[in-house]
Amino acid sequence: MVQILGGLITYLLLAIYCHKQHNEKVSIKRVRELRCKIKNESAEFENVPPDLDCYKMSGEGVLYAKT
Repeated sequence: MVQILGGLITYLLLAIYCHKQHNEKVSIKRVRELRCKIKNESAEFENVPPDLDCYKMSGEGVLYAKT
């Protein structure tokens, strides 16, 4: 029961984030992007370099999460 509730809460938080920040439904692209942001922000506190492997370059030089 705890695992089901944890999954539901996680999904609802993702839905709120995607709607407020990107005005769209939850997608795997946004989940991966958020995971990379969280991972790199936590690395900042541990004084380690950011993980650039979780990003790819677009044609315009902008970083996007791998999908």
